[in-house]
Amino acid sequence: MDLKALAFSILGLALMYAGILMARKVDNKASASVFRIGGIMLGILLVPMLHSATGSSPEAAALSGQYLLPMAFALILVDHFVVKPRQ
Repeated sequence: MDLKALAFSILGLALMYAGILMARKVDNKASASVFRIGGIMLGILLVPMLHSATGSSPEAAALSGQYLLPMAFALILVDHFVVKPRQ
């Protein structure tokens, strides 16, 4: 397990979820969709940018993507079944 790849994946996931949470605070549906899509896109794009900025190997970037996908699915499930019903 590459800790740098895991840390970058967690940062990207946090940015994605921040976009989703900000979208819930906005009253306008168009603005909410912009926040949601923008947060998800920035979270996905942050991971390879961090790897290229730190000079990581391509294998670390690939591992980071492999970590990000299951974490994103788990976050969607937790958000839908745990966080959203509490609000």
